[in-house]
Amino acid sequence: MTFGDYLRQFRKEKGFTLRALADAVGVDFSYLSKIENGKPGYLPGADLIRSLADALGTDPLELLQLADKVPPEIEAIAGYANARRFLQRAQEIASPADWDALLGLLERRHKGREKRHKDE
Repeated sequence: MTFGDYLRQFRKEKGFTLRALADAVGVDFSYLSKIENGKPGYLPGADLIRSLADALGTDPLELLQLADKVPPEIEAIAGYANARRFLQRAQEIASPADWDALLGLLERRHKGREKRHKDE
């Protein structure tokens, strides 16, 4: 499924008309139509994709991934819904101490897996 196909389907599922969604994100409806129809040269930038995700109440990383706009540093985790939810929630509530604790937890779990693997 292309980015435009997904956008059209999701927009309709959320009950938006093309004009209403275009107004919500501050673009002309004809531009949004060209995106949905996959016209060459009409793939939106990352900021517009984030605005579309916000207006539609969906995960911006999912839309960014469909548009091949995910930074390479997070490409590996972008395909996992739980990882995207974790990052979104952590961004909303985590303090610097939480990030340190989470990193420590991940390191301990990794060492435990390595130890089990060696013992096998």
